[in-house]
Amino acid sequence: MKLSLAIHKSKIEDAFLLFPLVLVFLSEIFHFIAPQLGVGVKFLALLLMLIFSVTKGKFNIISVQLFLIVLPILVIHLFLSFSFRAGLEELIRYLFPVVIIFYSFTLRHKFKLIFKFFIAFLLINIVAQVFHYILWQKGVVLWFFDIHDNGYYTAPTVNGFLRATGIMGFFSLFGFLCLLMFFLVETFYKGKFKVLLMLLAVVGLFASISYKGIITFFILIFILSKKKLQIVSAFLLMTVIFIVSFPEKAYEFIEGAKLRTELYISEGTSARSESYRVMLEHTGLLLGEGLGSFGGPASVTHKSPFYGEVNFNWYGLELATTDTYFPHLFVEIGLLGALAYLLFLLSPLFRKKITIPALRILCIIYFALFFDAAFSYSLNNTGYLVVALIWVFPVIYYTQKHENV
Repeated sequence: MKLSLAIHKSKIEDAFLLFPLVLVFLSEIFHFIAPQLGVGVKFLALLLMLIFSVTKGKFNIISVQLFLIVLPILVIHLFLSFSFRAGLEELIRYLFPVVIIFYSFTLRHKFKLIFKFFIAFLLINIVAQVFHYILWQKGVVLWFFDIHDNGYYTAPTVNGFLRATGIMGFFSLFGFLCLLMFFLVETFYKGKFKVLLMLLAVVGLFASISYKGIITFFILIFILSKKKLQIVSAFLLMTVIFIVSFPEKAYEFIEGAKLRTELYISEGTSARSESYRVMLEHTGLLLGEGLGSFGGPASVTHKSPFYGEVNFNWYGLELATTDTYFPHLFVEIGLLGALAYLLFLLSPLFRKKITIPALRILCIIYFALFFDAAFSYSLNNTGYLVVALIWVFPVIYYTQKHENV
């Protein structure tokens, strides 16, 4: 009887611990159908994470020490901001990764629980996407489409192909989930459905047509695999087959890739490339421009004067952010402040004992997250942060107990 009650109590505790993760993903859904509710749900999730971390009363000492260095830097730059309200909004966003890393330490002994949750979550997203394709073919306007006042709508398509979004509504986040789940399943899953799960993750990633995620996938596969020549050969063979079988679609995809290369790299005619120009020219060594001054939603909402001071060119687009995280970070809090903040994000790597499997998967997670953030605002997106950073401490502690993983 006592054993049964203990098991029941443990399951209830596990459900409570996972509840903030469920809320984060619900907030991603509400972002499309009830934005204000989505914001409230997101902050409730972060509040619960913080409460659970504090009530458990245990923190990673290295993370705490680095946070105590970062916090005064953020506070100083709050008061350097052109607008206290804009700075305060951005300060809260800077704290998103802090809360999630502390919460990851709270879940450090719950790797199996988190792993099962995310496998189930991946499968739910895949099934939902199948229904999305069926409904899309029938002409149904799906819940995550951008519906305009005149009744028209914009769907996330590339050359007539609906990008996979799962239940999260955003193709890039869905692709990011599939990307990390491929490597997590490849490393830790020991069941008979391993190949199927990895295949579903790859199909989901490519169906999302998330260019950042697909490029990251190929880079990681090439770096980590011992069969580099075979991988390159297989990729070239698949490319040739695709071009021969679907010449018109292949041409459209090639032109799209060429356009993005010109837009973001070779010609630099985009807000993204412009933000890196500002970063290189206006990053202070000790002090930045202040929180909420550049790159983030607060700087746009509150009309930061810094854009005019640096002759920032939006290239005719009205955007909520510059869609790049690192220029925002370095310009707002300066070089030393930005480096301290990034060191905090990497603090789980500074433990004395990390197994090779843990180090491998952590490097994959951080590389994927930072690569994405170079072309997006993902380091302030709670969905991305949960999908990536929630793993850091559970992976470390799990692999210490299972050296042969």
